[in-house]
Amino acid sequence: MIKTNSDISIFSYQEIDSTNDESKRLLDNQKMPPYWVIADKQTAGRGRKNRFWDSPSGNFMGTYVLNVSGKKRILPQLSFVSALAIYDTIIEFKPKNSSAIIMLKWPNDIIINDKKCGGILIENIFSENNLLHTIAIGIGVNLSSSPLHTTFPSGNVLKELNIDIKRDTFLTAINNNILKLLTIWNTGKNYKEILSSWKSIAYLMNKEILVSLPNGDKQAGIFSSIDDEGGLVLLNNKGKKDIFYAAEIFEGL
Repeated sequence: MIKTNSDISIFSYQEIDSTNDESKRLLDNQKMPPYWVIADKQTAGRGRKNRFWDSPSGNFMGTYVLNVSGKKRILPQLSFVSALAIYDTIIEFKPKNSSAIIMLKWPNDIIINDKKCGGILIENIFSENNLLHTIAIGIGVNLSSSPLHTTFPSGNVLKELNIDIKRDTFLTAINNNILKLLTIWNTGKNYKEILSSWKSIAYLMNKEILVSLPNGDKQAGIFSSIDDEGGLVLLNNKGKKDIFYAAEIFEGL
């Protein structure tokens, strides 16, 4: 076990199926949050909708586990908190002379130079009386390599920023940033501040996009905003606004 500078335990593995799955097993074995689970390699990493997440060695694969008090409706807000933490961490390492553009893609992706370089998977792994929740924030960031066969173009920090960030160095920085942003968020009391920051760096905001829906349908429109509940607001060519909570931006048009 290694330590950060914040007294949060870190459980480190050379190879594991999934850091999110291990976080549940640790909780079942009475390990009390907060803690990190990190791995050099995942054999069954996954993203949203149980999609396989390619997890080669050298990249960041980690899950931060914490307790959150409050109603369940505030839990999706953690996606925006976590994305900002990743963004702030990458910005810390970005060379001053780099022209790379780093943005956040709704609902949970990190984009550098129009390439997906990271993602987030948030799971509620335990709830008590619907007011106390144990949350696993799974974070994957392509630090040095990227998958070859993806529906959305993939990239990595090394190639896009020309900087080699070691996994443990990245962990220390993102641990500090996620703690800072969780304090700002304050279990939803300052969510509007978090959302405003997120929207200021939102990928394809105010651009025409194609949204892919869970049933396979696609709908085109202008990505006009994010509502207070975290839904994507799409403005169609008739001026009507549709709001999506379970969809993804398939591509820009």
